[in-house]
Amino acid sequence: MQTHESAESPIERRRYVRVQDAVGLHVQRLTDLPAAGQFAKTPERSGVRKRDKYDIKGYAEVRRDFPAVATYIDDLEERIRQLLLDGDEAPAAPSHKVSLSAGGINFTDKTLLHPGELIGITLTLFPTGQRIGTDARILAGNDAPEVAKGDEPSYRAIFVRMSDSDRAAVDEHVKKLLDKRAALQD
Repeated sequence: MQTHESAESPIERRRYVRVQDAVGLHVQRLTDLPAAGQFAKTPERSGVRKRDKYDIKGYAEVRRDFPAVATYIDDLEERIRQLLLDGDEAPAAPSHKVSLSAGGINFTDKTLLHPGELIGITLTLFPTGQRIGTDARILAGNDAPEVAKGDEPSYRAIFVRMSDSDRAAVDEHVKKLLDKRAALQD
């Protein structure tokens, strides 16, 4: 999407198209989540996030001196994370009404979250049941009226540490929904 600048229209900063959707959504604080390859302390393992590999002694040198090995490690870590996500039981029906794009999400949740906070998100897209795991940064609270749900606070979040394949899957899902809705209006 291109940005437009004029006196009549504000600058469009979104890189991805957005759509209202009903999804399965699970939100957790990152401090409550295990790193990739580790099991959660609770029976529910739906929150699996990537670990900062730079905490591992020598990783920076491996990445610098052996980029192919570092890429291989990244690919293995992503595969493990996906296998753990796939091992969780996916919701059978949508749980949340959201405003979704490949760049971020507007949603409601009972958990009190704060701007700047990093959270783990697991999305289930319907009707395919595809699962997407990502981290997100809360941008703002209670300014997403399009997803309001009773007294639950609403949040705007931007996806961070999302794999390219997951981002492409969300973008494709959003575009299919928009195409389907446009066809129904014709």
